[in-house]
Amino acid sequence: MTDSPMQRSPFLLPVLLACASLTVMAGATIAPGLPGLLAHFADHPDAEYLTRFIITIPGLAIAITAPVAGALADRFGRRVLLQLGVVLYIAAGSAGLWLDDLNWLLVSRLLLGGSVGMIMVSSMALLTDHFQGPERDRAMGIQSSAMAAGGIVFISAGSILADWSWRAPFAVYLVPILLMPLIHRYISKPPPNREEPGIDGGKFPLLHALYIYFLGFVTMLLFYFIPTQLPFLSLQLGADSLKVAGFAVVLSQVFSSVASANYQRLRARFGNRQILLGSFVCLALGFFMLSQARSLVLMYVSMPLIGLALGFNFPNLTIWLMSKVPATMRGRASGGISTAVFLGQFLSPLLSQFLASYYGLSGAFFGAMMLMLIIVVLPNLAMMVRQRDA
Repeated sequence: MTDSPMQRSPFLLPVLLACASLTVMAGATIAPGLPGLLAHFADHPDAEYLTRFIITIPGLAIAITAPVAGALADRFGRRVLLQLGVVLYIAAGSAGLWLDDLNWLLVSRLLLGGSVGMIMVSSMALLTDHFQGPERDRAMGIQSSAMAAGGIVFISAGSILADWSWRAPFAVYLVPILLMPLIHRYISKPPPNREEPGIDGGKFPLLHALYIYFLGFVTMLLFYFIPTQLPFLSLQLGADSLKVAGFAVVLSQVFSSVASANYQRLRARFGNRQILLGSFVCLALGFFMLSQARSLVLMYVSMPLIGLALGFNFPNLTIWLMSKVPATMRGRASGGISTAVFLGQFLSPLLSQFLASYYGLSGAFFGAMMLMLIIVVLPNLAMMVRQRDA
């Protein structure tokens, strides 16, 4: 059974939340420095594409390593994997402070992605091991809220530092040094497994998992239009500083944090599919506003909708997934959704840059909105109508 609150250290959840927030730092922290990074490597023939992959190439490494990390977590333990992931994270993440070759910088970002896969899988599995039922809903909402709050801090820091130098935001990756002793002291081994009612302890729910993985992939594929294209949209709309785009993303993170913190209340009233539908409607509206933006004001107005959508959607997908996964298979389930989410992150610049090249930035955001409506909103709305009429 799960350990009781009396048996758990009161610092276990805060330390797990801090570890989870590192996944936000992986890409968005250095997003405000993209224009400066592009200018520095302007002589590279593929700089236009490759500089955007500086943010998202960790997603490729996560997509490759997360299933392996999940299997290792189930077999050898989540806690050890978490510690190893944080050490690699610090080393690879801060490499941008001194590397001066775009190709080697991309290699360091691949290693960073491998570390994020280890951290994400092990921290998610540890959280679902130590908490159960409504307590898990609350913990998962708080985790997503903490990740958004971490985004506020790290993106703000990156926005300020990017005006000084494109290298400066990479210093933020040294912060997790402070976490190492806390992980060792306060994160305990998971308690003995106990299955929740209705779960077949010997069977992995493959079709259910694949559906959730698909939704996670689509969410990240479209959301990462924001950190990769918003800095350029803000300059197009007349911004005189890179902080303008950075603080717009921070505004979305504020609303995302508030939404995630209140996820348990929403979950008590609505089902997973209803929350999914509402989240994507908000996201589509936010992208429609960006597609119509002719001033920085409308760009900022769109951010609360985008933040609310993400704040509700991410804990919802994780809880929806884990609601049918046996305890002994949570590591591989975490690995699967991590692969899906970060594969979407990696492929996002290909889609956004393709659309932006042919239709401009406004057309790119409008195209993303149409994709949301076609592949998520309308099918799920039709499914809810059929279920109601059945």
